[in-house]
Amino acid sequence: MTLGTVACSPAGEDAAFPSRPIAIVSWATPGGPTDLLSRALAEAAPTHFGGQRVTVMTRQGGAGAAGMQYLQGREGDPHVLGVFTASGTVNMATGRIPFAPEDFTPILRIQIDPFLIAVRDDSPFRTLGDLFAAAHARPGEVSMSGFGAASAHFLGFARLRSMAGDPDVRWIAYEGSADAVVAALGGHTDAAHTNYNIVREHLRAGTMRVLGVALPVEALPDTPSYADQGYDLAPVHWRGVVGPPGLAPEARADLRVRLLAAIEDPGFREYMERAALEYATMEDADAFAVWMAEEVATSRDLLRRLGLLHE
Repeated sequence: MTLGTVACSPAGEDAAFPSRPIAIVSWATPGGPTDLLSRALAEAAPTHFGGQRVTVMTRQGGAGAAGMQYLQGREGDPHVLGVFTASGTVNMATGRIPFAPEDFTPILRIQIDPFLIAVRDDSPFRTLGDLFAAAHARPGEVSMSGFGAASAHFLGFARLRSMAGDPDVRWIAYEGSADAVVAALGGHTDAAHTNYNIVREHLRAGTMRVLGVALPVEALPDTPSYADQGYDLAPVHWRGVVGPPGLAPEARADLRVRLLAAIEDPGFREYMERAALEYATMEDADAFAVWMAEEVATSRDLLRRLGLLHE
């Protein structure tokens, strides 16, 4: 038996994989960064999946639970994949969704998207130190807008705030990252904690600037990182691909090879460069599985310390 034959078929047919179109399940907001990854992957993948059509299936609802439930119901089927993100592991940690990393088959972490802090161009803050000094001096008066009340974005900022000595910065939660940036741009908050893609057009227009970024971003060559400013951490949003539970090891290995080839496609590389995202594939699928489990555990510990997890 060769790689990807019966082992790759949930019904046990003796047919080479892939034997039908591939579906990438996305539970993200259409047009958002995770949705854009799903679509870039779907565009690059067909050549590496035997010419089969690859489509994006959007299943929103329940903080990702609807899409995850669909994926979980396709046990053993390598023709259905899901784009998983840091937000998914945070939702697992909070208990918002009734799933755990072991309910899926981690295949390939693809990218990381560094967090950053942006302010209006006329803000008095020039560095992260300025912002945190003001928060220490005026507890509760400095505000930070960002996505979600207990999200990957919130936890990324919580880690940075902790390293700055826990100044009292009010976190103002918004339903979308773009809304959080608009709030800072309109002066409703002092700063926004977000990612480069969300502020890119405002930076080009000269209406916003970045105080610091978790990791160096090529599009922001003159912006110091958190570490450059004395905060030795690099919180990022990450995204990758998982399969349904019960994938045979041969199928998992086959999918990883095909996906690795797809993300080296020139069109996909152009998308990564345009979005200022970093490749972060890890050494193998098992390492990604360990990463996901650790992300859940780390998020749960931080939520518990912040008094946001009630067990």
